Amino acid sequence: MAIDGRALISGAGIAGLTLAICLKEHGDDPVVVEHSPALPDQGYMMDFYGTGWDVADRMGLTDKLRTLRYPIDKLQFVNADGRPYTSVPIKRIKRALDGKYVYLRRPDLVRILYDRAKELGVEFRFGTEIAELRELNDHVDVTFDNGGRGQFALVFGADGVHSGVRRLMFGDESQFARFLGAYVAAFHIEDHDLPVRRTAQIHEEPNRVAFYYPLGERKLDATFVFRLDEVDVPTDQQLTFVRRAFKGAGWIGEALLDSYKGSAPLYFDTLTQIAIPRWSRGRVTLLGDACGCLTLLAGQGSHMAMAGAYILAQELQRYDGNHTAAFTAYEAMMKPEIATRQEDAAAFAKIFIPTAQSKPWLRHLVTKAMFHPLLLPFAFRAFGSKSILEDDEA
Repeated sequence: MAIDGRALISGAGIAGLTLAICLKEHGDDPVVVEHSPALPDQGYMMDFYGTGWDVADRMGLTDKLRTLRYPIDKLQFVNADGRPYTSVPIKRIKRALDGKYVYLRRPDLVRILYDRAKELGVEFRFGTEIAELRELNDHVDVTFDNGGRGQFALVFGADGVHSGVRRLMFGDESQFARFLGAYVAAFHIEDHDLPVRRTAQIHEEPNRVAFYYPLGERKLDATFVFRLDEVDVPTDQQLTFVRRAFKGAGWIGEALLDSYKGSAPLYFDTLTQIAIPRWSRGRVTLLGDACGCLTLLAGQGSHMAMAGAYILAQELQRYDGNHTAAFTAYEAMMKPEIATRQEDAAAFAKIFIPTAQSKPWLRHLVTKAMFHPLLLPFAFRAFGSKSILEDDEA
């Protein structure tokens, strides 16, 4: 045990769950509070490899990851008629990453982490969030939104890009937010007859990109990314907002949005990074998207969330609970890595979504080259296939 007393983690997402597991395995006693009434089921399909895979391996979770199976044999980039101009077998991607790769939905990873945390006996309090934090000499007084109170040795804000802990400790989100000029919406359809079978598809047009992932014979995951100025979109208008952005979209984009029966996309947000000068104040620190959101364009958000949690727990163990030294060491290792990836993602955002001036033939040529068997390992290297913990002792 490194922490002298109970630790409070705000957020039952990837960062918070990873930290809870690591602390528990070190003998500490974390409590996780989550404002949602149940595990978050929002998210999008993602590639999992590199640093994330390394951390999962050290946590003994890669066997669970390998059991995930989706009917995806190929990745295809398609034109407005659905004809592929680049087709990549998933086996080629796995070979490029030495087999340390899996397609998964964010909720899949959350569920694997949650199940492990429950096995270890981590305490969860759903439908609860922190309303007030008051730091004293040897603990933090915490008031919850339900009126409950508690004393904790340390408090960790792993509550996402719109972190309440960050707001309480450091101020309004607007000080730290970097809008990248685009939005993302993601949802899944339980029953469809659209022509997507065993192939993940990407279709791009000026100012918008759509991703389609088969989950089953008639189930489909969809992610829409589109460039627009930042505006306030009420929750009950999000679906209309996305439909308007994809009006007239080629391939199945418009038809898919029309067939979706939900009142709003399951996941909707701006593509916004969080850059904050300090991650810690006294006995409170931030991790994951709360302090270093990369956005999905970096392709490494979950990887870095797990790495940050793993390193934070390691440093608390290394410094025998001296939170000041541990937090300093944690920031010293993670902040440069996050800053580099944020800069890369911001630059990539400018070219990821085509503009009206983009040359499709050139983009098609670059895509074909990037996924060539000889170049693919180098392409993934640029997107974080090397673990940041690679030179660290397990």
